[in-house]
Amino acid sequence: MPVLLYTYILSEMIAPFLASLAILCAILFLGRLMPLLELFIQFGISMPDFIRLCLYMTPNLFIFAIPMASMLGVILCFSRLVNDNEMIAIKAAGTGLYRMLPPVIIFALGTTLLTGYAATKLTPAGSMAMQKLLVSLATDKFTKGLTEKQFSEGINDVVLYIDGIDKETGEWQGVYISDNRDKKNPLTIVAASGNFTGYPNNLLLTVQLKNGSIHQAEGSISQTIQFKDYTLNLSLHNPKVSGEKQKTFSGKKEMSQKQLLAYAREHGPDSEQSISRMIEYHKRLVLAAGCFILSIMGIPFAMRNRPGQRAVGMPLGLLFFVAYYISITAAKVASEAGMPVGLAMWTPNILFLIFTLYLLDHAHREHAEDILDKTLSLFTKISRLIPIPGRRRSS
Repeated sequence: MPVLLYTYILSEMIAPFLASLAILCAILFLGRLMPLLELFIQFGISMPDFIRLCLYMTPNLFIFAIPMASMLGVILCFSRLVNDNEMIAIKAAGTGLYRMLPPVIIFALGTTLLTGYAATKLTPAGSMAMQKLLVSLATDKFTKGLTEKQFSEGINDVVLYIDGIDKETGEWQGVYISDNRDKKNPLTIVAASGNFTGYPNNLLLTVQLKNGSIHQAEGSISQTIQFKDYTLNLSLHNPKVSGEKQKTFSGKKEMSQKQLLAYAREHGPDSEQSISRMIEYHKRLVLAAGCFILSIMGIPFAMRNRPGQRAVGMPLGLLFFVAYYISITAAKVASEAGMPVGLAMWTPNILFLIFTLYLLDHAHREHAEDILDKTLSLFTKISRLIPIPGRRRSS
């Protein structure tokens, strides 16, 4: 019987999990669609490139959608068992709640591995691929928008004018650039010649100029610098980069776990940038482990349901899911304030794990009243105090 029961419970969790995952991904995607539409308009990208951008963004959605869908899968499965009185039949056959845990644990481990893989592998790779594609699109727009004797504004806050273009070599003749990326120190660059190169692998748009001058005015003081060779780097990450090369343009979102650790060791554990990257390192692992905890937490939430009564498992799941991610944000703030990163980031998981075990034990022993009942009673009392138009106050 256990094998048959385990297979039945597992199948009852997978179907709502997949449905919830699809719905949640769609909702999260719609929330991030506007920036993509702005890119679609700004760069004039084709539909295949737009689809590629959407695919590169998808792994980041999985980090939040998979834990929520996993929790909902468990809640919906056990809620149906309770509402259809199947839970009573299973317990009457001598199978307690703890004996039903193996399929839930297997299911939770599977979704945890998916979340961990999405957080540590797919998301950094997708973010890097998106940045490279954006640079490639910016390069195409920049080069296609170049016309002799016309001003080009293909890059934000940078205006380029070319007097002529050599048709054989593609070299520019008579170059004028107005660089307003740094609002406090705008630059005007004039050069006899130049050319343009895109480096998608380094996330760079590079303008190489020869025999010119840089003009800078600050109040009543003006400065002119003559040069033979000058390199102007245009980056999607750092708009203030100018005249120098960068080793890498990988932000913490694009770094792998090994790169995050290497960066922290190289720059010292107390530097602001190292702390930021260690927070990112631990956050990916914490969210994956949190998926397991939230999935198990769905069991006692579902056991609160009663046949013929309003289901409370789903609202409770949503409430504690939001509370969990609020606690993760609080842990990040504590880490930035000076608390050890590892301790701060893993504290929410430890607290929620203890709370989950407590709820699970109470659900197993079928206590008449536990902390969830008290929580529901408290929220009911608070909701009655909130004035709602059309609702009569009880005397």
